[in-house]
Amino acid sequence: MLKSVTNLNKKNFSIDSILLINLVLAFFPISFVLGNLITNINLVLFCVLGIFHLRSKILTTKFNLPIKIIFLLFFVIFFSTSLSFIKSLYFEGYEYIHLVRLIKSVIFFRFFLMLIIIYFLSELGILNLKYFFISAAFSSFIVSLDVLYQYIFGVNIIGLISYGHHNSGFFGDELIAGGFIQNFSFFSILFVTLILKNKNYLRFILTTIIICILGISIMLSGNRMPLILFLFGLLLVFLFNNKLRKIIPVSLICLFILFKFILSSDKTINSSYLTLLRAILRGMFYHSKSLVFYDAMMIADLFPLPS
Repeated sequence: MLKSVTNLNKKNFSIDSILLINLVLAFFPISFVLGNLITNINLVLFCVLGIFHLRSKILTTKFNLPIKIIFLLFFVIFFSTSLSFIKSLYFEGYEYIHLVRLIKSVIFFRFFLMLIIIYFLSELGILNLKYFFISAAFSSFIVSLDVLYQYIFGVNIIGLISYGHHNSGFFGDELIAGGFIQNFSFFSILFVTLILKNKNYLRFILTTIIICILGISIMLSGNRMPLILFLFGLLLVFLFNNKLRKIIPVSLICLFILFKFILSSDKTINSSYLTLLRAILRGMFYHSKSLVFYDAMMIADLFPLPS
């Protein structure tokens, strides 16, 4: 009787610990919003729980080629930083900044540790990415709504003010809201399509609305590069996902109509994106000009003019 109770307690502990590590992984998108300290604490907690589950498997299991290549990249960063530190120590004199870089290159290995823990936990069937998927979907959508609220009212829902044409929402003086939304935006899009997979009409409408909210919030965040990456991601989804092939064009049309309305009514945002457009066109012009010059030189070498 006592033995059966002990086995039951062990089984419950195993289930609870597996749930805990999945919840810690799912907490990562939220921790990014709460700040670097919470993110690092969450990372350490995840690594500790992962090592507890894997124990000696990390040291005894043979890594496949992609893991070895990634480790090599981390090692190259550490090795180059070490050489730079040794060079400064013996030839240029000690500088504190080089020691800081060396320490950061060592601490950077925590991401590799996280990677192999995720890899092994997935192989063992411990990780359930459903929790992370839901967390990422809701996090990006809530941050998007907060950015829209901040743009309309000048402050977000917790009272943080807007920074001109930058609306950072929960991130405060860190102007990274657009990048955060862009990184997790497709979790929100796919979440809606999966939840409403048997309701075609409702799925079409809600997915279009979600795409518009995400795209507008990235635009209003003032982070211009994430907007380009978001639109490029929609193009890739259009090319490779048959289920969303009809939704994406309609969403893009609605999105560009909203873009046009905002740019025509807000001179600050209009000026910001016109500057980006001019920079892109200027870069394309100089690139094409250099190509024409190169082609002309090649032709001149092949067909020299008579002296």
